Amino acid sequence: MTKQISSYKELLEEKARLKLLLAEQEMLIKEDWHLIKEDLRPFTIAGSTLRNLLTRKATTSAMQLGVNLFADGFVKKVLLGNTGWITKMVIPFFIKNFASHITDEPEKIIHKIRNLFKRNKKEEGATQETGMDAV
Repeated sequence: MTKQISSYKELLEEKARLKLLLAEQEMLIKEDWHLIKEDLRPFTIAGSTLRNLLTRKATTSAMQLGVNLFADGFVKKVLLGNTGWITKMVIPFFIKNFASHITDEPEKIIHKIRNLFKRNKKEEGATQETGMDAV
């Protein structure tokens, strides 16, 4: 507990001290909140992926129709031809649901494909440099 305030000057000093204390505590709360959000990021990513697998967007585009035909035709009948009926129903269901979230944004698909090939080029360059050092 603080001492008793006996003058206006002490009151102003105490007010300034309390404002400083409040600002420090607010900063600590913001930092803690940021750390909590950072720690929970893997769970939010897993949750959004799970949501994408279990729900389907209501929009229908030509790309979505192509994915549906691919999932029903090729995946269900060719790739899963000799599997059980549950597998034949579940896997195309997940493919259609997940693809419905991806096909609405074709720019993201193109960007992911480009990044996939860029990583492969970087990895090839890294293996060649390592090979040159060994010689």
